[in-house]
Amino acid sequence: MSEKPSCGHLCKKPLSFSSYEAKMTMKLIKASGIASVLALFACSSPGGGTGTAGSSGAGSTGSAGTTGAAGSAGTTGAAGTTGAAGTGVAGTTGTAGITGVAGTTGAAGAAGTTGVAGTTGAAGTGTADESVLERGKRASRDGNYVQATLTKAAAMKVGPDAAFNAAAVFTGSIYASPLYLEKGPGGKGIFIAATTNNDIKTFDDSGMPVWTRNLGAFTGGPTFTPKGVMGTPVIDATLGADGFATIYACAPAGMAAGGAFHHYELHAISAKDGTERTGWPAKLDGTIMAKNDGLNRAFTPTTEGQRPALSLVNGVVYVGFGGPLGDYSMYYGWVIAVDTKNPATIGAWSSRLAGAAIWTPGGFAADATGVFITTGNYFLGGYKAPATWGDSEAIIRLSGMPSALVRSDSYLPARWKQMDTDDQDFGSSSVLLLDVPGATPPKYAVSVSKDAHLYFTNSTMLGPVTGGGETIDLTLTASNHSARISPVSYKTTSGIHVAITVDRGPYMGCPATSTADPAMAVLMGVTVKPGSPITVSQSWCTTIGGPAMGDAGTIKNRSASPLVTTTDGMSNPIVWVAGSASQATAGTTANLMYGVDGETGEVLYKGGNCTGIRQWTTPIAVKGHIVAGGDGRLCSWSPQP
Repeated sequence: MSEKPSCGHLCKKPLSFSSYEAKMTMKLIKASGIASVLALFACSSPGGGTGTAGSSGAGSTGSAGTTGAAGSAGTTGAAGTTGAAGTGVAGTTGTAGITGVAGTTGAAGAAGTTGVAGTTGAAGTGTADESVLERGKRASRDGNYVQATLTKAAAMKVGPDAAFNAAAVFTGSIYASPLYLEKGPGGKGIFIAATTNNDIKTFDDSGMPVWTRNLGAFTGGPTFTPKGVMGTPVIDATLGADGFATIYACAPAGMAAGGAFHHYELHAISAKDGTERTGWPAKLDGTIMAKNDGLNRAFTPTTEGQRPALSLVNGVVYVGFGGPLGDYSMYYGWVIAVDTKNPATIGAWSSRLAGAAIWTPGGFAADATGVFITTGNYFLGGYKAPATWGDSEAIIRLSGMPSALVRSDSYLPARWKQMDTDDQDFGSSSVLLLDVPGATPPKYAVSVSKDAHLYFTNSTMLGPVTGGGETIDLTLTASNHSARISPVSYKTTSGIHVAITVDRGPYMGCPATSTADPAMAVLMGVTVKPGSPITVSQSWCTTIGGPAMGDAGTIKNRSASPLVTTTDGMSNPIVWVAGSASQATAGTTANLMYGVDGETGEVLYKGGNCTGIRQWTTPIAVKGHIVAGGDGRLCSWSPQP
């Protein structure tokens, strides 16, 4: 299945294009601006360290012999080498070089020994590059950020950054997650927002606009609601010919003659000013063929929606597709791979049977041997299961990059047929790759089905072809349609942890002291202990609310995805997620930011007013700030004076 329309996830009858368009029209909320804009990120000049000169090595006078003369003076010690200049990144002050050590005194004797040269002063050290080049921070999609200033005490003083929020405005909504590039125009960092207006818009550290690139006037049709860029772009930090990184984004192309949509475009644009790289964009249309598993199937853009975050692995961009916005018409799961060195080299993989949409906004995790995708339910005009498995309801490893994509491994729950019948997409959640030192096996692919079964399976050998074989299958709630999530992971002195959100209760296994409200979404922490096999247990649950949507006459939520910060990789774990204070009204969106203690579930911060944080998006953490996308603006939070 793909992302579902408001008619409900249990629709048994396909919608017509015209009726679906009417039901899925979304109102974009215009956010008001604030007059003044203040700089949020102060810059200072890098400092250079200078080594001091070595002291003169004065030789002691030789002892007088019976007739011998006194020893001559020792040779002067060599000067200490000047310390190298500090290398502070993006204006951060570099640490001064270490002072050169003085030359030692020449030894006594007929001639004093030369003093040893002073030690070279060490180079000043600047702050680490804080670029966020892809959703989830890195290829494992762990969503883990080191932020030295975001202690638990500082989190309790967090508030909205009013000047940034007033300045960082755009037209449309943002269903993709924001990104950040440390080295943008003028040596400043830039935030990147991909919008439903088909814009890539950038802002500097203070929130002021830098440049905008429109990717084509797109008016759409009944199969595309909302419109424009939906999947999070990916950035190649390698410098192009103009000395800047490249941003890859997939967008529906402008209308052809007669007003018909007929293809997508994968753009490669310069971080300098948004100009297109030579030879781009790559055209994703009906000439692309999937030939895996004996297929000879052409890509059909008019029935495929691009929702997953993009991945860049070994010079190849991976773009996922599924049904446009719900279970209707004929669609398949597709992954299209484009070689960045030659965009005319395009490979494709398609699910064997209908449905199996690849739609999780979290995108694909990746390791050295391939990308990990998740697929939705089989769908051929209704909810039922096929006689034999054809790539639905699974974690699948794709390899053979880029021109010959093949399914090299897969995991499917033994209950996959029931999941197909009940529309319980595995494809609603992305894969997290997790290392558990001391465990057997030590490497895991972690994901969650839409009915909130949390699965851990061996990432090096996903499962048998007959299904099953997982290490962990932990049920988190008794409700169907309750999880659409990008899990995050972090390590503390107390162990390895995973945090996820779940839409609705009754929740199973939450600690007795939990504040979990069964009518609202919760943020949940689980602890992973090594062993043979591992053990996984719930450690805390905290109500966070979140986006709400009308579904079958009741209020049903749509998960928000978290990130986690620590001050040094292990200390002060804080899980940040968008939420709301109430879900009493259908059709509302998240507008608050929650900061939750990653070891206890205690809410350290809840506040802000960022209207329209859309379902399944995740914030990012940059230089002590938490930044999320809302309707018409980026929103920032940080500790306030």
